[in-house]
Amino acid sequence: RRELQEAHAHILRFQETKDRADTNMAWQTYYKVFQKIQKQVAGLSHLDMQSVSPKLLHDRCLQLAVPGSYTPDSDNAVVTINRFSPSIEVVASKHRPRILQMLGSDGKSYQFLLKGHEDLKQDERVMQLFGLINNLLERHSEAAKMYLSITCFAVVPLSANSGLIEWVPRCDTLHSLIKMYRESRYVQLSVEYQLMRSMCSRCEELSLLQKVE
Repeated sequence: RRELQEAHAHILRFQETKDRADTNMAWQTYYKVFQKIQKQVAGLSHLDMQSVSPKLLHDRCLQLAVPGSYTPDSDNAVVTINRFSPSIEVVASKHRPRILQMLGSDGKSYQFLLKGHEDLKQDERVMQLFGLINNLLERHSEAAKMYLSITCFAVVPLSANSGLIEWVPRCDTLHSLIKMYRESRYVQLSVEYQLMRSMCSRCEELSLLQKVE
């Protein structure tokens, strides 16, 4: 707080003197505060719902279905949101998504991954495609005997760059599997990069699809 007050004092002084040195000092102070906040945020593993959204924390018995649980043609009762968990887990990944937990009207707990900086509309379309494939497999007599199906999970876009993904327990991400493989065999990232360079000297200029191929 003291640093912010000092920066504000420099801004007020600049309005009187028009001395650029005051604005430079203010920006340097603001940047130091930003670095401190960024360091603290990077170390967070949990957030309090009271600080993030007090309204969601205190809401009870909402007339809103648990995301992904409502199907128009189903005879089952609609599972609504009873309340939200007071704690939000922060996932240690690039965009640091949050795990949001809610209690349904059926007494069960539901977990969702709250993702930002990403458009989930394509993910939603993929899940719809998988659902269509499952319907075709159910109608195919031979496939039905083998119980063939694709595991689907709810994807709910909330905006153009955020959304909810149903949390699937007891699963590993592709990133974690690759990381475990590297660590178990002591494979360094530089080795993979050198292999890529041996196949294509200008691999940095390739598109993502070309790199995968």
